[in-house]
Amino acid sequence: MAPRPKILLVDDQDPNLIALEALLRRDDTELLRARSGAEALELLLAHDVAVAIVDVQMPDMDGFELAELMRGPARTREVPIMFVTAGLHDQARIFRGYESGAVDFLYKPIDARVLRGKVDVFLQLWRQRQQLSDQVEELRRAEERLRGADRRKGEFLGVLSHELRNPL
Repeated sequence: MAPRPKILLVDDQDPNLIALEALLRRDDTELLRARSGAEALELLLAHDVAVAIVDVQMPDMDGFELAELMRGPARTREVPIMFVTAGLHDQARIFRGYESGAVDFLYKPIDARVLRGKVDVFLQLWRQRQQLSDQVEELRRAEERLRGADRRKGEFLGVLSHELRNPL
């Protein structure tokens, strides 16, 4: 059975996390909650995530810093990050968000249809990557089986050739 994709929700405000959970909850995904950047990093060490929805304004480590840290390790480098913020519509912040690795930047209050639609795209991409990874692994196993069969064929032909050259 294929693993369920995980969505990481990062916000320092419980009401915001509850709202995001209500919007994105479904049977075929798992939601991970983090109330800080540090907590999000801990979850990322333990889980492969299909998409991260990250609040920009958080104490200690803001969303931009979290995104930059996520872009370091190979394990989290490709996780799509969607920023959400209640802050000002400031072009400099938007550019900073994209520079730190975001794939999208949404303002609160969030339009539920837009958020679900965008998350659906990333979940579909995650499933396709998983399927491709499974196919690559199956091809590797098939190649190993073929190499083993080829090796045994070579050994058999060597023994047969030796026996045919020697008179009974």
